[in-house]
Amino acid sequence: MEEIITFACNHAHQSHWIIFCLLLLAGLNIPISEDALLIAGGVIASTCIPNETIFLFSWLYCGCILAAWETYWIGRLFGPKLYDIKWFERIVTPQRIKKLNAYYEKFGILTFMVIRFCPGGVRNALFLTSGLCKMPFWKFILRDGFSASISATLIFSLGYYFGANYQIIVQHMHTYGHIVLAVILVIILIGSLYFWRRSKANKNTSI
Repeated sequence: MEEIITFACNHAHQSHWIIFCLLLLAGLNIPISEDALLIAGGVIASTCIPNETIFLFSWLYCGCILAAWETYWIGRLFGPKLYDIKWFERIVTPQRIKKLNAYYEKFGILTFMVIRFCPGGVRNALFLTSGLCKMPFWKFILRDGFSASISATLIFSLGYYFGANYQIIVQHMHTYGHIVLAVILVIILIGSLYFWRRSKANKNTSI
C-alpha cells in the first residue's frame, strides 16, 4: 500500500490530465471504471497534493461530463446501427432502451441521479439511449451535469477520506489481516461453488 501511495505521489502533478484522458476513454465504452478513477483522484488529492484538490476535482468532473457527451453523440449519430456493433451490443439492446425510456417518463431527472451511481455499463447505456432517443442536447447537459455534480463529489470525497486516513486503515489491515484473508477465501470458495453448480445445471438442461 505504501509503495503504491509513494508511486502515485511521485506522479501526482500529472494525475489531472492522465485521469482526464482515461475518463474520455471510458466514454467510448472502453472498460475503465469511472468510479475507480474518481476514488483514485480523491486519494491522490488528500495524500499527495492537498493544495490542488479543487484543481484536480475540476479536471475529473469535466472528464466525467465530456465522457457522457461522447457517449450521447455516439448514440445520436449512429442510432439503431449500434445494435449491430459488437463493441456496444452488450449495453445497447431494445429491451434496455425500452426500460430506460420508461424510467425517463416516470422519474425524469431522478433517472440520471440514480444511474450516475451505477456501474459503467448501465451508465453508458443511459447516455447512449439519450442520444438514440434524440433527447435535446441542452436537456441532456442540464440533467447529467447536475447528477454528475452529486455523484462525482460523493465518490471523490470517499477517495479523499480514504487517502486522508489510509495509515489508520493500513494499520487495521495489518492487525486483522488473517481475518480479512480468511473472509476473502471463503467468498472465493462460495463463488466458485455457485458458478460450478450453475454450469452443471446448464449442462443438464441442455441435454
